[in-house]
Amino acid sequence: MPRFAKPAEGPETEHAPAGGQVPMRDDAMRDNPVRDNMEFWNALKRTDPKATKPFQRAGGFRGTQIDPAWRLQMMTEVFGPVGKGWGYEQLEWTIAERMVFICCRVWYVDPQSGEKHFTGPQWGGTEMVRRNRDGTERPDDECFKMSMTDAIGKCMLQVGLAADIYLGQFDDSKYREESEVFYTVKSNPDLQPPAVEKFEADLKEKLDAIADLDALDDLWRSGINARIREIGSVDKAAQNRMISAFSQKKNEILKRHENDQQAA
Repeated sequence: MPRFAKPAEGPETEHAPAGGQVPMRDDAMRDNPVRDNMEFWNALKRTDPKATKPFQRAGGFRGTQIDPAWRLQMMTEVFGPVGKGWGYEQLEWTIAERMVFICCRVWYVDPQSGEKHFTGPQWGGTEMVRRNRDGTERPDDECFKMSMTDAIGKCMLQVGLAADIYLGQFDDSKYREESEVFYTVKSNPDLQPPAVEKFEADLKEKLDAIADLDALDDLWRSGINARIREIGSVDKAAQNRMISAFSQKKNEILKRHENDQQAA
């Protein structure tokens, strides 16, 4: 069958121009701290459970399908907009055994150094026909797109994207629960560390201004208790500190009342 190829251009690593800067010499590079080889892998490896769904193929094989749009989102988050911070290029394609196969590679620009890197090439394949329930077949007009998506996903894995699924970590229910919490925190600005720190500081000021048990109870029922419980889902230490602050304030008020009664 015919094979249509586009020759790969450039080395596996290129320097993207950045304001006419000259690439650093070896002696200058030695003066910079060593980068973590797992930097991008660790930033991309954890998969959002909401972006996955289980599937089963003929023959009983079970796996986890990853939302292609989520993959694009994660690459954009780490490297920047597609076409600028990262992208992909088709290298070759062919048709065989009623399937279309596409080979591509992904490139990305290191946000810190400005260097452009390429993954190794990967193939994706999809059947060109779909089978109806009655056994008849119809052309699949998305087979080329699905083959490209398959190939791009394999390339992204080389950088670390959704590696936890391929490493089998996603089979562990406890790990999936941790991932759910991770992405809940990530998507909720009120649960980010700076927001929790500010909330705790504001709470301390409010507690300092309270002089009686009724006001303390009103503060607790004003929604503070629900907010502290929500924070506890991601930061147990902060939750325990704030609950302890309420208990301490209550004890101070009771102690003061006891002293006032003794003085009277």
